[in-house]
Amino acid sequence: MANSPFTKEQKRRLKLPAINASDVLTGSAPIDCACVIHGTAYDWTYVDRLYNMLSRHISCGINLHVYTESHRPVPAPMIKHALTDLGISGPKQSWWYKVQLFNTQHFRGPLLYFDLDTVITANIDWIWQLNLRHFWTVRDFKHLWRPNNNDSNSSVMWWNTAQYDYVWQEFNARKLPELMKQYRGDQDFITDVVPLNRRCFFDTKKVKSWRWQCLDGSYDFNHRKYHSPGSGTIIDTDTSILVFHGHPKPNKITDPVIIQHWQ
Repeated sequence: MANSPFTKEQKRRLKLPAINASDVLTGSAPIDCACVIHGTAYDWTYVDRLYNMLSRHISCGINLHVYTESHRPVPAPMIKHALTDLGISGPKQSWWYKVQLFNTQHFRGPLLYFDLDTVITANIDWIWQLNLRHFWTVRDFKHLWRPNNNDSNSSVMWWNTAQYDYVWQEFNARKLPELMKQYRGDQDFITDVVPLNRRCFFDTKKVKSWRWQCLDGSYDFNHRKYHSPGSGTIIDTDTSILVFHGHPKPNKITDPVIIQHWQ
């Protein structure tokens, strides 16, 4: 990486196994989950709905860590983490606050993160059973028309923060305006900082784009049209997570399938 301030010690960590956590969890304790809410792009309804969906679809129970502004109240049993103010806000800037998830001063250990506009449709115990030696995330949906694309989409992430704290150190060592010029957002930064040989992608059958893979029979990129216009949301039995990138967001959708699951 150009101009990387990584020390030799930070680079050495890339070769180490996860610390302070088993490589695979047993599910004997609640899973620590997280979300970020900053600014006015999403109201608190999204946090409540995510908490409900995670509680329904993780068998061993959850702790929900809410990363938010210092002034925003967070009700129990959710756990509040006050974000450091980066001096930016807005729908296309607040995503930079997600990098603070890697700051172990907030939380140290295995963490399962969800964007607020994801919809969980079935049991997701398969996620916490994945090996924590790796950093798990969604394969960027550009792979649907660019099969060789290996970029990350940070809508859902599963990792041991203790091993990947260097992501925060790298971010914190640089000036934000410089980063914002170099990267379009947090997921491009994460893609660059976490080496490909340490990144693993969730099963693409289990995590899908609602807009491109589930709406109206999925999108035909060759002919630029939907396969079954007007058919609504169709979810395969293997699919358990829908990612809502762009618009509309779940609260604006009247499709009965989405209404059924987003509650």
